[in-house]
Amino acid sequence: MDSFAEQLIKKKNGAKEIALMVLIVLAMMVLTLALFLFIGPTGFILSVFVLWGGWWLLQTQYIEYEYSVLNGDLDIDRIVGKRKRKRVVQVRASKIEEFMPITENTRIEGYQRVLAACWSKETATFYVSYNSKKNGRTIVLLEPNARVFKELYNGQPRIKQLALEKACREAGIALPTEKAEG
Repeated sequence: MDSFAEQLIKKKNGAKEIALMVLIVLAMMVLTLALFLFIGPTGFILSVFVLWGGWWLLQTQYIEYEYSVLNGDLDIDRIVGKRKRKRVVQVRASKIEEFMPITENTRIEGYQRVLAACWSKETATFYVSYNSKKNGRTIVLLEPNARVFKELYNGQPRIKQLALEKACREAGIALPTEKAEG
């Protein structure tokens, strides 16, 4: 029987994203006012398009990541503005090299691709690394809930499960459990 878990993570907007959103709103206001004042009735119609375009650009700043784990295989989709979905990670359980907790000793240097599929890089609790033909050595920073963690854990060979348990004990991190989620 197949085992499946999924989780939705909303990405936190940092100062850069907030500044961009403010600039978009200011540009919308200035363009709308200029079109309406200087062009007249035609400007009103054009200003509607400017407002729609600005709204569309603002929506692109809302990013979510959806983790899906089926029999240990990890898929991560990036959802932009709750309307556009793109698969950013698709890795079979057998191709995962490491599934470990993030500690102060975790190094992300040396990877060709670093993907923070979480609220923010600071809130990531675990990482998955694998080698991809397309992207090279890849590390994905995650915030799995108990169900997603359990499915990723169960999809790993026993030797990797033991290494994960040991790394968590050494870091003083409790393994997520089903009870912790409820």
